[in-house]
Amino acid sequence: MQEVFYLDLVQQEEGESAPPRVRLVVRGYPSDSRGYVSLTPDCETMEGFEKAVVNLKKNMDSILERAKTTLHQYQAQVKGEAAVTDFHSPEEIWQVLEECSSIGEMRVMFNGLSLRKRQEVADFVLTQLNIFKGAASIFSQNYNEEEYLLE
Repeated sequence: MQEVFYLDLVQQEEGESAPPRVRLVVRGYPSDSRGYVSLTPDCETMEGFEKAVVNLKKNMDSILERAKTTLHQYQAQVKGEAAVTDFHSPEEIWQVLEECSSIGEMRVMFNGLSLRKRQEVADFVLTQLNIFKGAASIFSQNYNEEEYLLE
């Protein structure tokens, strides 16, 4: 099913020190002759429609969590703390995680990312780095591949 809701990070003007702005945006299926934009595919059964609505709810919940993380990470950066968001590359995220002073700090940062970004970072760490030494070793020992979380 096509993603319908998206978290849009509104770019700041250069030199602007205001916190990032986020908004929920919608990309629907093509509009019909009445100008309606459908948020679900055409469903022939109630089961199909329910599934589509449940997927929309999950998508919105995920976006809400990502927005919370983004704004929280901005506040951490303002305070001078290390921070990562879904808008960073896996390599950039790993550079910050690698500097964590404890597995607890690494866990909070990593688990605060979206599922997709956690998968990307884990893939980077487990396939591109030496998992037998340093922070990559700690990561690999504590990574739960089934839930995509650090334990």
